[in-house]
Amino acid sequence: MGSRLLFSILAVCILAAAALLFFLEPARMWWVYVPLALALIALVFLLRSVVLPSTVAVRGVELISAQDLNNRLAPVGEHSADKIVKMFNAIIDKLREERLHNMEQDSFLSRLIEESPMGVMILNFDDKVSLVNNSMLRYLGMSREEEALGHAFGDLHSDMAAKMAEVPLGESVILRRGDVRRYRCYHLSFIQTGFRRRFYLLESLTEEVMKAEKEAYEKVIRIISHEVNNTMGGVKSVLGMLHDSSDDNDVREVIQSCDDRCAMMCSFISAYADVVRVPEPVLSKVNLAEALAAMLPFLRNMAGNDIEISASFDEKLTVDIDTTLIQQVVVNIVKNAVESIDGHGHIYISARRDGRNVRLEIANDGQPITDEVAQKLFSPFFTTKKEGRGLGLTLIGEILRRHNAAFSLTTPDALTRFRISFPAAGGR
Repeated sequence: MGSRLLFSILAVCILAAAALLFFLEPARMWWVYVPLALALIALVFLLRSVVLPSTVAVRGVELISAQDLNNRLAPVGEHSADKIVKMFNAIIDKLREERLHNMEQDSFLSRLIEESPMGVMILNFDDKVSLVNNSMLRYLGMSREEEALGHAFGDLHSDMAAKMAEVPLGESVILRRGDVRRYRCYHLSFIQTGFRRRFYLLESLTEEVMKAEKEAYEKVIRIISHEVNNTMGGVKSVLGMLHDSSDDNDVREVIQSCDDRCAMMCSFISAYADVVRVPEPVLSKVNLAEALAAMLPFLRNMAGNDIEISASFDEKLTVDIDTTLIQQVVVNIVKNAVESIDGHGHIYISARRDGRNVRLEIANDGQPITDEVAQKLFSPFFTTKKEGRGLGLTLIGEILRRHNAAFSLTTPDALTRFRISFPAAGGR
């Protein structure tokens, strides 16, 4: 029974007894009123010292239980109760400040995670995705949170997620897809309520790595080209003099062979130097379908009779490109496709509108690209050919980067597909 209810019952009983005595024997039992008056005075003291403080305490507990930190208790005019009121209001103010501080921190942290260029994914205790930011969705090739939230990490339909799943807990690994893009993946954990929760961080290293690689191989190529060309120039001059002054045909033949080798060496080095000297593209609006159709006779002649080239283009695919450079890209891609086909085969060239972009795809049914090779594609000097120089894909990548085009080379199914995505002219 509550103290306020008990006080009310006692007060009513005392007042009722006083009224009854007053009406029954008002004169002879006047002394009975003295203890009744004292009882009423005691009730007043009970109200101020017990009932009011307990009522205030109960009200405070109700506010805290309801997590209502916006209301305050009002003083009741009793010293002990008012001390409780003052202490409670101070606690409420402190809790409200802490709540606001935590809400600000949570909001700031949420905005920080959401706007971070680093991909963030947090798993719950059941190893299902509980948080994922926009950067991680983009790296995973997803467009909506619903494609990841609530799903087990191992069930995500993403090649990148499959690679991330192989990263050991507590370590970081550099991942690479079938293009120039590289990522560093961190697989870490933290303790919450006594249990371990795992999370992944994924940051793009593409720009930094590509810039460092480019600076490194450009410097090496310039030094080698300078030294070799200067040396070969002097050697060729001497060989020419010896060739002209000798009457011995055998000697002249040997000298001519040496001169030819020097010329081949100069040509070899010049091929590397061409990668460094890729000109800035001169962009103009071009109908990609018409540009590709004009190349088909040359490409079919290059492929030969054993390899069939099929083409399919949308009619209007206007893009801002340097036609000469993109034609060089297409020729190199088709040449690589021809070399990957052993005997009879097929090359498929298509160009389609893909949302706000234009996608060019060159596919072939030749040798597939293994995961090991995919990790090294587009790296300078890497090649799978016995007599290759490792320049073709490097040159292709450099030209496409200067066109701000996204590209990839993978074997997702029975065909090896080189995909290039150009921004449509005018963003349409």
